[in-house]
Amino acid sequence: MRQADPRFAAWLLEATGIDAESLGANALARAVGARAALTLEVQADLHPAETRRAWMSGATLPEWAREAYWQRLTATPAERQALIDALVVPETWFFREREAFAALARLGAKRLAAQPGEVLRVLSAPCSSGEEPYSAVMALLDAGLTHEQFAIDAIDISAQSIAAAARGVYGRNAFRGDGLAFRERYFEATPDGWRIAATVRRAVTFERANLLEWLAPHPVRYDFIFCRNVLIYFDRASQDRAIDLLRARLTAGGMIFVGPAETGLMMRHEMVSAYIPLAFGFRTPEPGATADHHPASPAAVAPPVLTPLPVIAATAAAPAFGSAPVFTPLDAPVAAAAHRARPAPPRHALRPLHAAPAPRAAAVVRAQASGAESTGATPEAALADARRLADAGALDEAERLAAQAAKALAQNAGTWYLLGLIADAQGRADEALAHYRKAIYLEPSHYEALTHLAALLEVQGDGEGAHRLMRRAKRVAQEMAQRGAAGAGGTHA
Repeated sequence: MRQADPRFAAWLLEATGIDAESLGANALARAVGARAALTLEVQADLHPAETRRAWMSGATLPEWAREAYWQRLTATPAERQALIDALVVPETWFFREREAFAALARLGAKRLAAQPGEVLRVLSAPCSSGEEPYSAVMALLDAGLTHEQFAIDAIDISAQSIAAAARGVYGRNAFRGDGLAFRERYFEATPDGWRIAATVRRAVTFERANLLEWLAPHPVRYDFIFCRNVLIYFDRASQDRAIDLLRARLTAGGMIFVGPAETGLMMRHEMVSAYIPLAFGFRTPEPGATADHHPASPAAVAPPVLTPLPVIAATAAAPAFGSAPVFTPLDAPVAAAAHRARPAPPRHALRPLHAAPAPRAAAVVRAQASGAESTGATPEAALADARRLADAGALDEAERLAAQAAKALAQNAGTWYLLGLIADAQGRADEALAHYRKAIYLEPSHYEALTHLAALLEVQGDGEGAHRLMRRAKRVAQEMAQRGAAGAGGTHA
């Protein structure tokens, strides 16, 4: 059964909205074969163990077994859930795309300051094994919010994922990157892994639910919704329905965070970028503004800082809640940095894209340029400086340093990825495409370049090309997770 029985693919689409092809070649066939091997009595001439191995590979599933399993699937709710669990493989970690959590903390605190006595409501859908909603709790607590000031709902279609989230014990693969100080504050080391603190766990309400079925009758409206890296697996009709339902569940001025490759889908539904670097936040247009409105001049829009899609020139509305895109490290209390965040200037005073950098960025420019040029910094140091400059909003200087580094680091995929991000943020889509493609040529498994290129292709109307790249990115993510799990050698660091 190398190709999945069309009945199973149709059932999966109707039950979950997931397009079987988006899961990768033969993924559904393998899952069906594995579940059949576990649940059906073997009635073949081969040795049972050999038969089961053949079924689980998805290579051979006899007609009688396929029919018997179909009957079991359609008659047994528990088996339908088991097959979904086998297909939905969680791949996440704490503070994944952490800029979204920095934005949640900063804007959430600002929203409550403007509306004292209100409760900030956050939805994580799907929540996988809990890393995302727990990250949201930690970010809000670090911002100085109390439990009485926010409530977080989290849903997932996988019963196994919900059980893992409720248990709240995580291995090494759930903690990635260098910023892990939060683990010392909010986790306890145990023989089984790192157990999340009760003060974090009690802030989240978990529920096993189908996203589309749960949203439709749900009465609550949310200030922030995390719906990341799931829409790409839906077919077009399910994507459209999901986004419409998500929009209907937003409060006025609310924000939806999506995955990097899903930004094009949001723009297709006239959602507008919140102009928060690498957070992938979107909101509904303000009255009188539309997603396809082109401003008369660059000064009509807020300056994009590494926004990974050419959406800046396509939108004219100001950032949600009137905030400026200022990064705040999540490992330090966000509240301590709140006084350093500058409010967004009035729309008429917004500077053009290529105007002199803001004071914070200008200071970084002076310091970095002085250090890079006076001390004979290495190309690697220049590239690191370029990234810091880009994060500070000094895109022109960042591009100059990155291009300088590229002369010595022409075979470094990260160099071209950064140049792609900068070109992307400045609305030069063709250059961004070329840079992303070069990064992927040098490093075919560069996950970020794959997803950003896919997003650009989606915006430009090449849905098939975007779909192919996202399938590659999904395989890369799965391989990374498998390597991380295999290399852990234990349950916690």
